[in-house]
Amino acid sequence: MVALPSIDYEGKSKSTKSALSDSSDWKGYEKTAFRITCIYVLFLCLPLYVEWYIYLSNINFSELNCRDLFIVSTYRTIDFVKINTESGRWGIASYVNLAIPLAIAIVAGLVWSALDKKTKNYDQLYYWVRVIARYRVGIGIVAWGFRKLIPGQMVWPTTGILNTPLVDFQAQKLYWQSVGIVPGYEIFLGAAEFIAGFLLLFRKTTALGAALTAVVLGNIVIANHAYDGSVHVHSFCYTILALIILWKDLPNIWNLLVREKDILPQTYYPSFTEPFIKYTRITLITFVHVVFVALFFVLQVDDYVHAPYRLPDTPGLTKAQGVYQVTEFKLNDKVRPYDPLDSLRWQDAIFEDWSTLSFKVNRTAVMDQSNGGGYSKKDVERTWELAGIGGGRRYFYYEADTVKQELHLFNKNEKHKKETLTLHYSRPTPTRIVLTGTNEFKDSVYVVLDREEKTYPVIENRDQTAVWRP
Repeated sequence: MVALPSIDYEGKSKSTKSALSDSSDWKGYEKTAFRITCIYVLFLCLPLYVEWYIYLSNINFSELNCRDLFIVSTYRTIDFVKINTESGRWGIASYVNLAIPLAIAIVAGLVWSALDKKTKNYDQLYYWVRVIARYRVGIGIVAWGFRKLIPGQMVWPTTGILNTPLVDFQAQKLYWQSVGIVPGYEIFLGAAEFIAGFLLLFRKTTALGAALTAVVLGNIVIANHAYDGSVHVHSFCYTILALIILWKDLPNIWNLLVREKDILPQTYYPSFTEPFIKYTRITLITFVHVVFVALFFVLQVDDYVHAPYRLPDTPGLTKAQGVYQVTEFKLNDKVRPYDPLDSLRWQDAIFEDWSTLSFKVNRTAVMDQSNGGGYSKKDVERTWELAGIGGGRRYFYYEADTVKQELHLFNKNEKHKKETLTLHYSRPTPTRIVLTGTNEFKDSVYVVLDREEKTYPVIENRDQTAVWRP
């Protein structure tokens, strides 16, 4: 059994290609199916958000960073409707924004079929539709792959997360943190996504790239359904496009691998012999590889080293990181003894390495059900620490005035962003911090914090070579 080489029409004369094209008239149902698919692919591939173009026009290219390229590369399909239910967020109803453009494509494709009775085939248009699809998927999957290949999408557990009861975790957060504590596995996942996307950027490896993309992204779709993730529709969009790209090669793959027949694939390529078209094509291909592969990789490494996108970058109080027990608490000058049911008294407090202070009270907060963001360049808007976590812990970004020894705190939860605190701090011993000032309700507070030495078996002796900060 031998797989014969494919016929490459590129470089042949126009008359040769015209003859080959004319000899392969499409059947009626094939033309109708293509018309519908063509319109659907354009819906899934073209950025139809006005906000995307506004963001693109506002990019400061002198300060270009990986966040900018990621947002440009991974735009999502347009939301025709939003269903604010559990099914609309994580279940079957969430696919409505992939079903609506399909319905539109079917209607438009049937109208197109009724109006176009003369066209014998769509070889050339089919070629360009596949080009659009494979570059859309390739660029997007390379971008997602970089965020795992240089581990940052699922980060090493923060001190706050390590001290959160399992019952307070959303399923998605548990899954992401399970990957985050095994950076080698995250790198493997990133390599799989990068290779799949990168192969799609070349014509001769398109089928292999599409097959890998369908497998890798299909797995992500399943994982997001199992753990109530928030990127299943986005992943399924890539899976659909990968299958559309792969579709024309499936009969040859079946005949070769299953029926064990010799095959002679015939692939249509437009003519790129005219100088303007030839050099325009080379320029565009070079631009994609230089900007969305090479430069993106460099910027992603720089981000990982200097400003990891998931977590705040501003350093916290020097040598303050750790878990603190509240040994004394006063509210409006009155002592409040420990009471697990008290909605105002702090039960414990956590200082991270960066500028985040969190404390636990017996008062629920509206859960941030996002995947932790990472798009914003502002520390106060980087919400990985609290995303997908319930319970009574409050997370505050703080700005420290080390001269006046004051902390200005801002609640990082979008639903509670009006909560602010101003606290004066003193450090009578290396393990004690005393806070005084006003809380989020403008009551005066006096809090004595004593650091507790803790160990975490879940991460002890694990590979920490790929934690959030090298």
